[in-house]
Amino acid sequence: MDKNRSVSNRDDLIRLLTTALHHEWAVSFEYVIHAYSMPKGKFLYEDPILKQTTDARAQTIQIGIDEMYHALQLGITLARLGVEPGFGTDEVVRHPLVLANLRHDKVTEEMVTDLYQSADIAPGAFPEAENMVWNISYDEVRHIDQFEAMIAAIEAAGATRATCFPPNPDRPHRKDLQLVHGLCRLENEAVHRYLRYVMVFNEHQDLSQRLFKNSVNHMRHWDKLSGLLVRLGDVVAIENAEIDAAGVERSRSPMPVVYPGTGRLSALETLPGLEREIAAKYEEVLGLDLPGEVLAQLRLHLALTREHVFTQDKLLANARRIQGVV
Repeated sequence: MDKNRSVSNRDDLIRLLTTALHHEWAVSFEYVIHAYSMPKGKFLYEDPILKQTTDARAQTIQIGIDEMYHALQLGITLARLGVEPGFGTDEVVRHPLVLANLRHDKVTEEMVTDLYQSADIAPGAFPEAENMVWNISYDEVRHIDQFEAMIAAIEAAGATRATCFPPNPDRPHRKDLQLVHGLCRLENEAVHRYLRYVMVFNEHQDLSQRLFKNSVNHMRHWDKLSGLLVRLGDVVAIENAEIDAAGVERSRSPMPVVYPGTGRLSALETLPGLEREIAAKYEEVLGLDLPGEVLAQLRLHLALTREHVFTQDKLLANARRIQGVV
């Protein structure tokens, strides 16, 4: 992670925010991947902030969501500086051991806290951005404490060799697993495509809030699909990952980095097709012989995706109706 110690002008600030954004995109994905790779309710710890017994899996998901909000803040700030926020990321890593992932996460949080708190922003030059950076940094401080408590609890319980869910070796030959993984890929793309438009069109309050709602819905679907994969004997994949001899997965491109649409209208023109593609994939997987509870969850996803299709059709039609929308 490149350090940006001195921030005295606009270009320095853009470099700092871009470095931070690449990190936040990576960890917003990485932490939830780590969480989805461990069982629910097995690794409990005493959370030093929440002051109660907490499931490490659930809190790691929440930390990943925190990081997504950080990315959104950074992206909006860059957009207001006249810079289109990108979707490049730092490397995303998954270890075979639960404890190794949590240790990796804690070190990552320590590194980014240093990135934020060591930035020497010229006094009074960018007060709002400086305030944002310090606010984000203390979320990261909290995350460090929480990961440290998770690690200590697992060590105390003698579970240092506990493994993550392994990928199903029959995945290439099982249509159900291939289709659900395809849905995960599409839902993840939808999360980030909507977030891109929230950032780029943040001055259009009505549009950005509606798109943010859809992004959150797709994030929830991705969360549920990851749990369904575990029920089906598999685990969510990291896209474009290479696996070393120790079983460690690494990817520098876990999600698309380029999305269509350069203006409000051209962006809206891409979204009905995306939602229809997702709906069609759900309809295909619902035709398979799957457990009843799996089918019930998928039907809920399909229903909400159909709502998205309706909404995006109307958002596009309205934008085309109003003179001056570009």
